Amino acid sequence: MQQFSIGEPTEVAPARRAVSVLAGQLGFDAEDAGRAALVATEIGTNLVKHGGGGELIAQRITSGGRTGLELLGLDKGAGMADIAKSLRDGYSTSGSPGTGLGAMERMSQLFEIYSRPDQGTAVLAQLWPGARVPTPERTQIGALVVPKPGETASGDAWCYHERIEGALLAGIDGLGHGFAAQQAATEACRVFNAENHRPLLRLLQLLHEALRPTRGGAVTLLEVDWDAARMGTVAVGNVSAAFINSSGMKRIAADNGIVGHVIGKPREFQHPCPPDTVVVLHSDGLTANWHPDRYPGLMQHHPSLIAGVLYRDCKRGRDDSMIVVMRRTPS
Repeated sequence: MQQFSIGEPTEVAPARRAVSVLAGQLGFDAEDAGRAALVATEIGTNLVKHGGGGELIAQRITSGGRTGLELLGLDKGAGMADIAKSLRDGYSTSGSPGTGLGAMERMSQLFEIYSRPDQGTAVLAQLWPGARVPTPERTQIGALVVPKPGETASGDAWCYHERIEGALLAGIDGLGHGFAAQQAATEACRVFNAENHRPLLRLLQLLHEALRPTRGGAVTLLEVDWDAARMGTVAVGNVSAAFINSSGMKRIAADNGIVGHVIGKPREFQHPCPPDTVVVLHSDGLTANWHPDRYPGLMQHHPSLIAGVLYRDCKRGRDDSMIVVMRRTPS
């Protein structure tokens, strides 16, 4: 993942070049990489013109065994009252030709905007080599992992395993930050990938044993069965999780302790999980006082856009940050 803080027009070009290089590294040919660079340029330009500055995030995504590129533009500017109107070519509030948003939408294989007047704008663009969108998987997922400012290594991590009936998701927060915390998170993901066929409580026990030589950390495990409309959870420590559906929002209980060092007897909880459920999992690098009522319509968007908006508004800025959002792929 690469982050670019863009507050001046001169900061757009370096971001564009970096996105072009990243696209090439991900297997995009010259034409596709140029397309990605153009989308990044438009996002960066809009951050300056309309957002009062903001953040551009570029990262690798995978689906159906293929690799693509995801771009997120996040600002806290004036926002848009009418997104559909803003997408029409020729509409502009700054004297420009007014083709930026429409061009981004045409060049991207997935393009979404979430904006509220006086609350900022979030733009999501996903691009795939050859403009060929992979066959959708059963579960949509979006995530951001950002190291503590000044660090290059993150002690936050997430792991995911697609199952026939649903999905298994883990959120890990290695104790502290920096390289030692990253070692704990990396070991946890290694065990998860090797043992993800295990029941939740057994998987947590295996993680506890494996993390003993490390700093340890907080771990939350979620097992979703879309067909049975239920979700099982096991959590130790401060990786927060919540799920949102037509019945409202429910936060998931966690037991005290540090996986790898001291845990009591973990408990597994079962929850109803109707088809419209959105699962949000995040480390304590984000505040937990967010609520979907503050974001009308956001939960109907792609998980990557939801993750981007909550990261923008809830990051503490003094620790590693991780947020993962998961939902059943709309039919």
